[in-house]
Amino acid sequence: MRARNLWFLVFGALVFLTLMTGSILFLQWTAPPDVPIPSLPTPPDNAYPALLQLVRKTQHLQASTPGLQQIARRVYQPSAGVSTLRRYVAAYEPVRREYRKLLSKPSVATDWDSMTAIIEPAATFREWARVEAADIRLAFQEGDDARAADDLRTTLLLAEAIRNGAPIIRYLVGEAMISIATTTFTRDFAKLSPAGCDRVVQVVREWEQKRVPFWQTLEGEKRFTIAMYHAMYEGGERMARQFGTPSGAGIPRYMVRIMNLRAATREAARIYDKAIAEAKKPLLQRKPPGTPGHPLNQGLMTTVFSRSADKSAVSVTRLRLLACAAAVRAYRMRHGSYPRTLAEAGVADLNHDPITGGEFVYRPGAKGFLLYSRGVDGQDDGGKRVEESRIFQAKGDISLISYSVPNANAATPPGAEVWLR
Repeated sequence: MRARNLWFLVFGALVFLTLMTGSILFLQWTAPPDVPIPSLPTPPDNAYPALLQLVRKTQHLQASTPGLQQIARRVYQPSAGVSTLRRYVAAYEPVRREYRKLLSKPSVATDWDSMTAIIEPAATFREWARVEAADIRLAFQEGDDARAADDLRTTLLLAEAIRNGAPIIRYLVGEAMISIATTTFTRDFAKLSPAGCDRVVQVVREWEQKRVPFWQTLEGEKRFTIAMYHAMYEGGERMARQFGTPSGAGIPRYMVRIMNLRAATREAARIYDKAIAEAKKPLLQRKPPGTPGHPLNQGLMTTVFSRSADKSAVSVTRLRLLACAAAVRAYRMRHGSYPRTLAEAGVADLNHDPITGGEFVYRPGAKGFLLYSRGVDGQDDGGKRVEESRIFQAKGDISLISYSVPNANAATPPGAEVWLR
């Protein structure tokens, strides 16, 4: 009898310990995130709400202007004539006047915690860049390189204004805007006057002071991710705002809470902090921040930490190359010869390659001058240009003038070097 009672006592104790352990583990697994959402201060004269109002004004203009979409499609073609460009730019002039007034004000995203709000204006922002690019083409055709440089400035500052404090989706929209304007501007580089060259250098220097570096974008992505996990745990209106879904729709709250959101949030914060520290280094000097172990983080974070996520490494390179090339061109037009160094041209402060961490390659010669970055492979290929769609994978240098090949693949060789004048 005593042995049986002892057995029941031991068995009961084991059951009790098992239930207690399971309860503790369950409570830990379903605990709320304990990493606070990083704050995002906004300036009192924040221009961002006014920019969102201009998005709605632009959308109304597009809907109420007959034939505007057809004109836009023609403008996108390289063969678009002067009359088409003028009609297109003139249609958007009321909006252009308004957003240019906001460029001198600070701008911080106030809707960073809503996926729908971040994505919805993207097409309008890109359209603004296309309008400025159309006027760049028009300005060069009319011999007004000062206006073209001002259009470039407008696009660069707008791109920063709409993505400051926002997650990576909006950052990529800003990169698209910069690419649209920069690609258009560099096609007519040879038309720049000495004064126009000086203005380009000023524009790039101003943009450098206001641009949102990639590490700050990672801070925005970290903020969004932590807020998302808090919203998933709380459910209801907060989750509806974050994901843009009707209140009560989506995954039931109890199913979300068994995903160990506390562990996911802690891991995300830790890896983002490492990635932010690495992103402050030149692209080729960065180390991976680590591989997420939590399934939620594996699905959300992996692509953010790849080299190719930092599109600004290329845009910053191209704009610094543009300013350096403009300074060299102005020097040659004023002195009759090329400067021996970029420092002699007056742009030592812009002669920093964000990819390699070193200086750009500058070689004056009888044909003009070569100016390029060694690119993501870190090798000096003599200015032979990497194919644009494979810029993070293929061999070749990054020049001011991009090199693109339809259906490029691993066997596509680098393009010829470009001698600038």
